[in-house]
Amino acid sequence: MSDLHQTLRTMGLPQLLLALIFLCSYGVALGGMLGATGRWRAGGVAALSAFAFGFLTDPWEHAVMMVAFAVIGFGAFLALSWLLAWLPEWVSRSAPVAVEPPVVVRDADLPARAPVTAAPGRPRLGL
Repeated sequence: MSDLHQTLRTMGLPQLLLALIFLCSYGVALGGMLGATGRWRAGGVAALSAFAFGFLTDPWEHAVMMVAFAVIGFGAFLALSWLLAWLPEWVSRSAPVAVEPPVVVRDADLPARAPVTAAPGRPRLGL
C-alpha cells in the first residue's frame, strides 16, 4: 500500500482531472437523472476517462486499483443509502400499529353555506 500512497502523491493535474471526470460520469451513469441514452454516454465517458487515467498513471496497476476502489466505494454508498431509506419501513412493520376506525362526515355535520350575492351597484359575474 505504500507504493499506492506514493503514486497518489506524485499524481499531476491531468490524472486528477481524469479521476474527477470518471467519478462524476460514473455517478451520472448510475443515477436516474438522464434517460437511457444519456446514461450510456455517461458510462462511455467514465470508461474512456478510466482508461486514460490508467494510461497516464505509472504504474498502471495502481490506476486499476484506484478505479476499483472508487467503484466499490460507490457500491457501498448506494447499499448504505438503500438500507437507510428502507429502515423506517422495516421498523414500522415490526411495531404493532393501532388501527382507528374511519371518520364518517355527513351533510348534516357540515355548516350551512351563506348564499352568494352581488354587491349593490355591481353586475354579477356569473356566480
